[in-house]
Formats: sequence, structure tokens, C-alpha cells
Amino acid sequence: MFVFSLSSIFGFTQLFTPFHFFSALLGILVLISFSPVKVNPHWKDKNETNFYWKFKSCWLGTASLWRAFWPFFIFVNLAFFYIDYRVTHNTYTISSWRTVHVMLFFPTIWWLISIWNCSNNTRSRIWPICYKTLAIYYVIDYCLRLIMSYQYPHILFDCRLLLMELGECF
Repeated sequence: MFVFSLSSIFGFTQLFTPFHFFSALLGILVLISFSPVKVNPHWKDKNETNFYWKFKSCWLGTASLWRAFWPFFIFVNLAFFYIDYRVTHNTYTISSWRTVHVMLFFPTIWWLISIWNCSNNTRSRIWPICYKTLAIYYVIDYCLRLIMSYQYPHILFDCRLLLMELGECF
């Protein structure tokens, strides 16, 4: 998260400074830290047997918080790492890069709702704060990637990979 997007934004644009960006991230952490969080100190995790019930229990808020957070977080960061690797080696076009982001949109919505619904299902107050903060940071990274693909495609892609959209080479 933020590995490819921030280095590209800071290195090639004047969109914002590192100080302002990291101050905003710290502000988000402080806001989430002061938000009311109810935790269940006697929470016992129920182990579901199939994938459908695992997904449904996350959506309904009956799963533990770590089950709602970690699988998608690991998956999406691996997906971003892979597509960024392909972009840096000029083997991915901008339309392919955007397609992966569009495919991750609805799972991201499911993931965010699941985290908020399952945030009470933990024994410590620190985990909902950490996971919600990381989820918001992921959304910011996702938005930065979309801004980069529409406003600054020349940073990521060689002009011959942008031939589908001729105006982006100039």
C-alpha cells in the first residue's frame, strides 16, 4: 500500500507535499482513535465451514474482526504489487491497469462494510482502530491510483502503451 503511488506522486507531480500528506494520514489516525469503539472482551470466534458462510458472516458482522480484515487486505496488496510490477516493466497497458482497479471496486465496498460491522468482535480496543485506519489508508491509495491513471498517465505508462487514448500522450 502506497509503495508505488506515493513515490510516483511525490517524484513526478506537485499534487501535494509529503508533509501535508503525512499530516493528513496522522489526522485520520487521530480521528479514528477518538471515535467510540465498543469491544466485546468475551468474544469467541466461530469457525465457519465453507466460504459462503465466512463471507456472509463478515458482511453481517458476526465474524471476528481479523477474519474480515486480513484475507482481502493481503489479496489486494498482492494484486496491486503485481500490476505495479507489470507496469514498471512495460507489459501492462493503462486500460488493463484500470480494469484491475474497477474489478476491485465492489470487493472493496464489501470489505469496508465488513470491517465496520465486525469492529465490535474483538477483545482489544486497539485492533478496530488499526484496521479501520488501514482500511481508510487503502481507500486513499485506491483514489490516488485513480487520480494517477486519469490525470498523470504519462508517469506510469510509456506513450506506446497509451495509444488507445491518443490525447494522453501529449
